[in-house]
Amino acid sequence: MPDTPSRRRGRPIRLPRDTVVTAATRLLATGGAEAFSMRRLADDLGTSTAAIYHHFPTKAALFTVVLGALADDLQRPELPDAPRERLIAIVCYLIDTLDQLPWVADILVTGQSTGRSAMWMLNEFADAATELGAGDRKAGYMYFTVWRFVVGELMSRRAAQAQRDTEPAQPYWSDLITTDQLTEFPTVARLLPQWADVRAEFRTETAVADVIDGLIASIARER
Repeated sequence: MPDTPSRRRGRPIRLPRDTVVTAATRLLATGGAEAFSMRRLADDLGTSTAAIYHHFPTKAALFTVVLGALADDLQRPELPDAPRERLIAIVCYLIDTLDQLPWVADILVTGQSTGRSAMWMLNEFADAATELGAGDRKAGYMYFTVWRFVVGELMSRRAAQAQRDTEPAQPYWSDLITTDQLTEFPTVARLLPQWADVRAEFRTETAVADVIDGLIASIARER
């Protein structure tokens, strides 16, 4: 019997890896992480999803590379020598950077991907915490705690911006409360007229310092 001809292999995938990363970064910047999909990316590139999965088997793997490429373009700040001030500077830098790149924050919040953009900050943060007496596990807890603060601050900034962009501007919740609704809450009734001033006086760096000081104090309590 004649030899059975071998099955021809498909054409090799020629889609450059860097092209995928560039296109993914563009789609994330314009549409955000929630609107992103491998199918949409393939359509944008005029190719198949298989061509993308050839380079990146999961969306998380692609996001990790995208974040790493972004980190290469970010300039790291000059950090103070004193460990307390270094911790504050790292957290403030993280907030200000992610506030300008909301799609990056949306990826990091899921916990599915990260990149060198997070690793150097974690390393610097843990080193500073260690100088202040924290062990590795405590340093990790401190970073996890401030990350929760970072997420809350970013969400608050977005909500405030959305409120400013709404026409007509939407009133703040404290403006909608009437005195008769507060008869059972005398402390709130006393505080509420000052709420606008409290909001106006809020400074991110001051709040970060307060959180850091509390974490530093907890190091001594746990010794």
